[in-house]
Parts: sequence; C-alpha cells; structure tokens
Amino acid sequence: MLRLLSQLFSCLALLIATLFLSASSYAQDASTGALRGTVSDPTGGRIPGATIVLVNDASGFRYSIASDPEGRFAFELLPPGDYTARATAQGMSPQVTPKLHVAVGGDTEIDFKLQVAGAKETVTVSGAPPMVETKPTAVSSFIDEQAIGGLPLDGRRFTDLALLTPGVTQDPRGLTSGSNGDLAFGGIRGYQSSYLVDGADNNNAFFAQARGRYRAPYQFSNEVVQEFRVSSNTYGAELGRAGGAVVNVVT
Repeated sequence: MLRLLSQLFSCLALLIATLFLSASSYAQDASTGALRGTVSDPTGGRIPGATIVLVNDASGFRYSIASDPEGRFAFELLPPGDYTARATAQGMSPQVTPKLHVAVGGDTEIDFKLQVAGAKETVTVSGAPPMVETKPTAVSSFIDEQAIGGLPLDGRRFTDLALLTPGVTQDPRGLTSGSNGDLAFGGIRGYQSSYLVDGADNNNAFFAQARGRYRAPYQFSNEVVQEFRVSSNTYGAELGRAGGAVVNVVT
C-alpha cells in the first residue's frame, strides 16, 4: 500500500513539473512580444493596484492587469502590432499613451506618471513613452513592415532584407546562375541559420535552409509578412537550434 502511494505521489509530482515546464516554455514564445513598466505618482512613489488597460488597435482586443505592490506591471505574449495603453488609479488622473508598437521578440518598457486628480478629473495624454529594451544582451536587428513593402527586392524574397543588418552577406558557396544563395551571418555557413514563422519551425530539413529559399517552389509573399527580427548572437534559449542567426518572422 505504501509503495502504491509512493508511486502515485511520484506521478503527481512529475505531472506538476511537466505542467510548470510547459507553462515556462509557453511564456517564452518566440512569435510574440512583451510590454512592461511601472506606475508612479508625481513624487516618484510607486502606485500599487493601478489598473492598466492595453488595446490592440488592429483587433480591438483588450488586455487588463493591475500593478503589483511595487507599482510594476507586465503584459506577456502580446501579438506584434500597434497598441494604446491607459493607466488609472484611485485619486489620480488617468493617463493615456499615444500609439506604441510591440515588435516580434521585443521586450519594451514604458513608465506611467499619474497626476493627483483635482475637483474636475482630466485625462492626460502623454507624449511618446520612452522605449527601453530590457534585454540589451541580444545582438539583433528589426525589419518593419514599411521596409518590407517599400524597398525593392530582386526575386521578392523578404529574407534578402536581412542583408541590411550588420554582419550579413550572401554565402558564396551557395551562389549559382539561378539563385542568390543562402545568407551567411558572421562568416558562418548559411545552412547553420534557423528560420521561424509565427513561432513555428520553417526550415527545410533536407537542404538545411529556409523553406522556399531557392530550391523549393513555395515561399511567403512579401505582402503577408508583417515584420521580422534577425538575431545573430547571444539570443535567448527559446530561439535556439542555430549555429548562426535566427530569423524570426511574423505574418
């Protein structure tokens, strides 16, 4: 009986650990971004229990969260796009931010400074909040939708825009009369890079390159790509599986 109980306890502990690890890996989804910040009063004191509402301008989807006892808040796993944020607290005037952009793989910080409400409540629309990358160790470059749609491309492969980022060249060992080859990051062979699309693997396992790079007949059209980030060094473990760079694409 004791042995059976011990086995049941071990299985339960394994299940809890599995669920915890699954939640941790999901919180590190490579196809999303994050928005963090603080809420404070005019003297710089932090405001706990403030309500922060974030609205996706494209879908209208609303996210709501309360600041912790130290006045901090965090929105995780946000789809890349444009957002508007509003902070409210008891006895304070609300503050609304102008449009702000959450980029794929980006971890951005904004700070709200609420004013004490007078006899007549007013809503303060702040200027553009300072965007601070809270993970500066990663060496990465961001290509936005305007660059993808506005810059001319020979062959219309959006990944060729990665050539605008530092340390990227065409791999001469893959150049032929019918293709422009793979992309080499930091002198490393092109087949050692990894490509993600909306968080899913998009690598051709046979040729060790992005699917549709130049051998396969299928590729993504420029018009369906929203943005992408090229991480060439010291990127997070949630990306991984690459000896060179990771091209993280959101459609």
